[in-house]
Amino acid sequence: MIVCSCNYLTKTLILETAERLARETPGRPLTPARVYRALGAKAQCTVCFILVRKLLAESGAIVTCPEPLGSSSEETEDIAAFG
Repeated sequence: MIVCSCNYLTKTLILETAERLARETPGRPLTPARVYRALGAKAQCTVCFILVRKLLAESGAIVTCPEPLGSSSEETEDIAAFG
């Protein structure tokens, strides 16, 4: 199933990436932006973010919500933590 037609990302690819990220950094919340970065993709229209959030939540992953659509809010938080 295609979840993101802008980047041609499938449900399987998104969930596999989310599982890998969860194993690498247990307890760190997942966001659509984090999954996209791990895939080397960039959010474009962001219509898929709602579905990506839903898929992540249904998979049992810890999801940061709400994340502003199309944002990289996680990066801003990381920068603020060092500033």
